[in-house]
Amino acid sequence: MSRPALVIALLCLTSSSLLWAADLEELRDRRNRAAGTFGDGVLVVHAKSIPDAFADGFHQDDAFFYFTGLANTLGAILAVDGRTHESWLFLPTRALYSMLLPPEGAPDSEAVKRSGIEHVVDWSQLERFLAAAATSDAPVYYVAPDVSLAELPPNMIGAAVAPPAQSAPAWWNPRNVPSWVAIIANTWPSLRLKESADRVYALMDVPSAAELVSVRAAAHATVAAVRAGMQAVHPGASQRSVENAVINGCWNAGARTASWWPWAMAGANGAFPRPYAGTVRYDHLDTLMKPGDLVRLDVGCEWDHYGADLGRTIPVSGRFTRDQRQIWNIFVAAYHAGVRSIREGTTVDDVFEAWRTELRRHRAPATSVLARQAIDAWSIRENVPDWGLHTLNPIAGDMQEPFRAGTAMAFEPIAVIGGQGYYLEDNFLITKTGVELLTPGVPYSADEIEAVMRPAGRTSHARQ
Repeated sequence: MSRPALVIALLCLTSSSLLWAADLEELRDRRNRAAGTFGDGVLVVHAKSIPDAFADGFHQDDAFFYFTGLANTLGAILAVDGRTHESWLFLPTRALYSMLLPPEGAPDSEAVKRSGIEHVVDWSQLERFLAAAATSDAPVYYVAPDVSLAELPPNMIGAAVAPPAQSAPAWWNPRNVPSWVAIIANTWPSLRLKESADRVYALMDVPSAAELVSVRAAAHATVAAVRAGMQAVHPGASQRSVENAVINGCWNAGARTASWWPWAMAGANGAFPRPYAGTVRYDHLDTLMKPGDLVRLDVGCEWDHYGADLGRTIPVSGRFTRDQRQIWNIFVAAYHAGVRSIREGTTVDDVFEAWRTELRRHRAPATSVLARQAIDAWSIRENVPDWGLHTLNPIAGDMQEPFRAGTAMAFEPIAVIGGQGYYLEDNFLITKTGVELLTPGVPYSADEIEAVMRPAGRTSHARQ
């Protein structure tokens, strides 16, 4: 351990009680804001229940961690009562779980004490708590998985509480009713259950000063990981090898791991909606990168439960083709125009209009037929359904409009032309007059990207 690291470790040990006090105050503030948002009823948030034996470690449910600070508590249920502004933590303390539950899962553990939750009880008391809510006609709000596939047909899991049908794509069914919610609905038919993920995530949009430390650290590490991934791209490389380089880039930069398994989608795999197929194919990482193709490099490193989301479009050959170069530089110009429009009080539509105006400004001077086709297509919102912005509250969520100062967010236009995907993403902190770039140090123009891909000592590929 270096001397600076040793000093930091000693400071952490000697000031631990002060850190806990600050954590307690912030956690209480988060739950109080939730109680104010759901003042007519009860917000119920479930901790992650199933450990993943093949992950790098346990990853807690984002909302549960946000409101409790409990990173390792398995299977617990938090209830925030908006009527009393008190919270209940129902812990699975039965012997059945004794082999799985870490020390944090005990009611008297230091972690649970630091959470400041008013009522910490065995989860057998949840039944009485919900029965009382049903009697009082108080609505119960819950957070469904952000994205999941249906595990049972609606008539078997409680159609009465199923969320409304979503838009495209048809096979992607966000926020199915969790089995625990379906059981509650069938046990107390009179209980008014309301899916409220968007309202819960909105509470997380504006990070505190303490959270921003982790957000900034994650962003800094992700910049290094993206650059590592860029230098791993070359003809004949597999998607797997590039994504492994990204993971190593996160670790080498000091991050805990990646926020999600990175995407290095090459050729047709990088053209939306094709990237989604990688989540359901065993062999997608075996894809070999071919000269002339583009790669969607989409990366996020995790730092203390917070993650960045950053990426670029990379030429496999190390050089963009003439068409690709012109299209990409126009894409970048439109991106910067969109960024300049972001500030407190603006909307997603405002950003798209700035993007579209800049695209069209390049229509006349464009010499590439494919570039002019791209401008015409991408200027119509319906032709770029995956174009958008999202928050960086530990989970990527929809932007609240109009935008709020202090919101950590990502801007990622996604488009397709000529069978190739074009994508660019940075992370920002919204201010009253603009944005602060949280991820500086990643190249934009075709020339800048090509320069990063051919570091000293590496042979560059000939321009196509």
